[in-house]
Amino acid sequence: MPTNAITPLNTVNTPGEKNFTIFGEGWELRDAIIKESTAYAAGQAMRAEISGSTTTGKLVSASTNSGVNSVGANFYGIMAEPVRSTDSDYATAGKTKKVWVPVQNNAECRFTVGAGTFTTADINKTAAIHSDGISVAVDTNGLGCKIVGYISSTRGVCTFDIPATLTA
Repeated sequence: MPTNAITPLNTVNTPGEKNFTIFGEGWELRDAIIKESTAYAAGQAMRAEISGSTTTGKLVSASTNSGVNSVGANFYGIMAEPVRSTDSDYATAGKTKKVWVPVQNNAECRFTVGAGTFTTADINKTAAIHSDGISVAVDTNGLGCKIVGYISSTRGVCTFDIPATLTA
C-alpha cells in the first residue's frame, strides 16, 4: 500500500529538511571567504573568526554560540553550499563560498532542534546555536538566534536580529 504524505492545512511542509533553512524575503546570497581546511554543512550557521581581539576576515562555524555577539564574533549567515574535505579547494586560503546573509531584521529561517525540549513556550526566547552549528539548543539561553515560531517539536522558525557587538 503506497504511503501518501499529506501536510495538514495551515502547517509548514518541511519533509527531509534539516539544519538551518532560509525562506521568505530578507536574505541575500553572497560570496564569503571561508576558513580553509574545515568542512561545513549546507545550512551551517557562520560567524566571523576572531584571533586574539581582532577578526581574520574568514567565516567559521557559529557552533555553541562560539562567541556569537561577543568580542565581535557576530552571526554572519547560513552556508548555502557544503564544504567537504574532498573538495579541490578544501585547503585553499581565501576561497569563497555562497552564504545566505540576512539583510532585513525580520529575515526568517527554519531551524532544527539540536538539544532541549521545544514547545510553543519557547517563542520569543533568545537561544544558543547548538554545538554542531546546524541546529538550536532551545533550552540554552544565548544570543545565537531569536525563536519566533513553532512548527513541531523538532523544527521551528527563528531570526538573527540580535544586537551586534563591535570589535575594536
